[in-house]
Amino acid sequence: MVPTFWQPEHLHVMLNHLPVTLILLLAPLLLAGLISRNPAVLAVAFSLGLLADLATPLVMQTGERAYHRFNGAQIQPPLDERGDIAMELHEDAAEKAAPFLYVTGLGCIAGLIFLRWRPDWVRGCAWLVLLISLAAAGFTLRAAVLGGHIRHPEFRPAVDETPEHIRNE
Repeated sequence: MVPTFWQPEHLHVMLNHLPVTLILLLAPLLLAGLISRNPAVLAVAFSLGLLADLATPLVMQTGERAYHRFNGAQIQPPLDERGDIAMELHEDAAEKAAPFLYVTGLGCIAGLIFLRWRPDWVRGCAWLVLLISLAAAGFTLRAAVLGGHIRHPEFRPAVDETPEHIRNE
């Protein structure tokens, strides 16, 4: 018997914080490194961005496996209708966020290389990574918020339960 700790849904819930948190730390660190002209701060920022990129496939894979377990009724209790809708929206948002995280990671690799061999190119690279990371942060936060709606009704927006034909009278 496999402990529940190692099930895809639990791994997903644990790992999904990495890309979200790291991408949110990236922009302030890049700005600090650019303003202070400190290559060590830029190296830390690029490293965190790369780590966010490397964590993304693990998060996506565990999320996909959890999705199939939910649809296969292997996870109890089953999702309510709004949780099921939230799961579909979460999946779509995560699929949109992933390419931004991957491009950010590529930019961070370039930044680390430039720090070593082309220091005069680092500032331009850092600004480009900063812009891409802001887009990545927006998409990643959207996916995270929608992920919270899956099992947590208290996080979902309120729904007016009044039938449509009564509201229009």
